[in-house]
Amino acid sequence: MRKPLLTALLSLFVLIGLQAQPTKGTTKKKVKKTTKTTTVTKAIWSKGGNFSLALSQGGSKNWVPGADKFTLSGNAFLYVYANQTKGRYHFDNWADINYGMQTSENFGPIKNDDKLELCSRWSREIGKHADKRYWRYSVFTNFRTQFTDGYFYENGNRTRVSAFMAPAVFLVSPGVSYDYNKHFSLHVSPFTPRWVVVANRPNELAAKYDVKSTQQVRIEGGAMASASLNFNLIKNVNIRSRVDAFSDYLNNKPGNVDVYWTNTVYLSVNKYLGVVYNFDLQYDDNTRIFGVNKTSPGTQLKSLFGVGLNVKF
Repeated sequence: MRKPLLTALLSLFVLIGLQAQPTKGTTKKKVKKTTKTTTVTKAIWSKGGNFSLALSQGGSKNWVPGADKFTLSGNAFLYVYANQTKGRYHFDNWADINYGMQTSENFGPIKNDDKLELCSRWSREIGKHADKRYWRYSVFTNFRTQFTDGYFYENGNRTRVSAFMAPAVFLVSPGVSYDYNKHFSLHVSPFTPRWVVVANRPNELAAKYDVKSTQQVRIEGGAMASASLNFNLIKNVNIRSRVDAFSDYLNNKPGNVDVYWTNTVYLSVNKYLGVVYNFDLQYDDNTRIFGVNKTSPGTQLKSLFGVGLNVKF
């Protein structure tokens, strides 16, 4: 089931990404001298981001269908980027940070979202003409973890399943990229080293992620593909999405493709009010904390919807 899903996702990314027009090349400034003409390439920076804070409150009294007497939740979403272009060279950086809590009279405070992800990509255009430089040599790096402890809640009990740097995933992916325009990018690497780290509470958590507690890290290596979309569906609706696929053939598991798919939709009502929807999907064959015996892998899903403060900068 995972392979048809992954194929469909990548095909969808390519079709949507090819709709926009290609961007033009960088601006060059000519400085004239008495004996010769020197071309000076100017570095161009683009920076920005989006911050959203969504709150919701609920309550009930003598409600037959069943509901907690009081609930309150708050979620924060922060996305920032800083990209540099200098001639044929590009250096793109972005951070994706989410955190949310909810509290109720029966269960108290419970975390409902937690993500810290940092990405960078260095690339150099391969083509000779400014309007045809779609292909690039590139190196993509990615780091992601969570800020605080995460728990499973069952039958009135809670079991810790994650913590800061437990797990944490870091990879370095040299390969080639296809950047048709500023809205769509595809990165492919024949060999990507990846480190899965459980540095916090290794004796308790390492086995859940197939990491030896004495080593606190598992080294993987395999092929990787990453496709990204960032475009405005209409004037006030922005969609940002990325899907990563990783096949670990270093440990003889090429058929167990790990999938990471993250999506955020922003709808701006006015300058400060907006709607945000976030949906994430993950599958990692080495994350074995599901099933009846809590020893099986499983598809992880998370979605959040909120209305509140929304600031674009």
